[in-house]
Amino acid sequence: MEKENLLAENSKAELSKTIEILLQQAFALRGENFAKAMAITEEALSISAKNGLANLEAKAKNQLALCKLIQGDFDTAMQLSCEALQFFEYINDRKGIANSRYNIGSILYRTDNFHQGLQQLLECLLIYQDEDDYANQARVLKSMGTIYEYFNDYENATKAYLQGIEVSRKVGDVNAESNAYNPLSGLFLKNGDIDKALEIIEKSVAIKNETKDKRGLAFALYGRGKVWLKQNKVEDAIRDFEESLVIQTEANDTLGMGMVLNKLGTAQQLAGNVSVAKEKFLKALQIGEKHNSKFILFKAHYNLYRWHKNNGDVQEALRYLENYVSMKESVINSATQNVIQSYEALSKIKTLEQETKSQKEKNTIIEEKNRELDSFFYRVSHDLKGPISSLLGLHQVVQVDVQDETALLYLNMYHHQVQRINNIVLNLIDITRMKHLEVKKEAINFNVLVEECILSYQHFTHFKSIRFIKEIEQEIHFQSEWAIVNTILQNLIENAIKYIRPNVESWVRIAVF
Repeated sequence: MEKENLLAENSKAELSKTIEILLQQAFALRGENFAKAMAITEEALSISAKNGLANLEAKAKNQLALCKLIQGDFDTAMQLSCEALQFFEYINDRKGIANSRYNIGSILYRTDNFHQGLQQLLECLLIYQDEDDYANQARVLKSMGTIYEYFNDYENATKAYLQGIEVSRKVGDVNAESNAYNPLSGLFLKNGDIDKALEIIEKSVAIKNETKDKRGLAFALYGRGKVWLKQNKVEDAIRDFEESLVIQTEANDTLGMGMVLNKLGTAQQLAGNVSVAKEKFLKALQIGEKHNSKFILFKAHYNLYRWHKNNGDVQEALRYLENYVSMKESVINSATQNVIQSYEALSKIKTLEQETKSQKEKNTIIEEKNRELDSFFYRVSHDLKGPISSLLGLHQVVQVDVQDETALLYLNMYHHQVQRINNIVLNLIDITRMKHLEVKKEAINFNVLVEECILSYQHFTHFKSIRFIKEIEQEIHFQSEWAIVNTILQNLIENAIKYIRPNVESWVRIAVF
């Protein structure tokens, strides 16, 4: 039965390793081949669920939620993320909790729940900072910058993007760095610094081409298209928008498609391709309605209002204008409320961050004091070893030179107490030493270890009169820290030898199975 269990455990370990590799492959492929990345993630989820590998199942759910999020399937993405979060909170896996909250925050802000989204992102950012996870910090900061932009808080948005670039550089993640370049370029464009906007977005396009991050390239091309449009380079803008749309369509990134379609329609209208422009605006409107994205919707309504106005269709122009104004007011009112709630959340999180920092500083002081205490015990114990050894040696001299029975009785009592002190000191040394040893497991050969422990006490009185019975299973496979197992066995055997009854047939049975 034990062999079967061991084989089953080995099989599970191999299967877990396979699933981990699948998830890593999928994550690496998400930019270059989104469809394949999603298929691999679904396969990993299926295998882990069938084999009861709950931790990997939750991890796969988080990764699949990201794919569903990109496709605009927010309900499925939210369900998967919440299921993963529940499991990770149960086992107190902080990294898993942070990954789940990142997904949930991303879904919330994409569905116009900005303040709730920001709160989730801030909470997972604290965990990533605590774990020194710079790659995920960059992802969160980029999303936070987007939320700040929705609030027209361009100062905090810029800070978030620049901080994202800074942490990306710490781990040499050029893709994460360029992801922050895209929106940063847009901010420079809004501020009228077209040259800076172009410089940054060109850098992003170059990185995406070099790393073959197709989805990232789609957003970089979209950003560059906006710069071309500002410079009245309409044909260049159309070329970038169309290439971006092809990539977004292949990945089924519906919200990305909606953003590009609105800008592509504007570019086509400027180029005089009136019917093509209307087609693009209507497609953007469709996507906005399907996914209830107000940001895409009100832009589409505004673009269709302008299109009908330019083409003399006053009635339709007014209808779209009314829809745009109504939706714009809704977005503004919602955004105002979101700004208030979001900055309240930000204030709370900042307070929590300061409290966490203070607690970490306290923990550092306590750890330092513990180290000092351990060091003190270790030094004192070593300092006591010399005098105790002298006292133990003195007893051997006393036994030879002292003949008085009463004196010997008291000296033996005295010797017994010295031995106890010696054992306490040795135990203190062992404890403090083991606390600072690096955990290193190794296979334990109990036949050898038990024999060594027994022989280490052969100098004890009556040792030769004791019968040692060893029952050690030959096929046993056990791994642990040798020093700890050795100490436990030595203490057990020593106590068994020390407390035998003299002049009685004595035995010590040692069983390992």
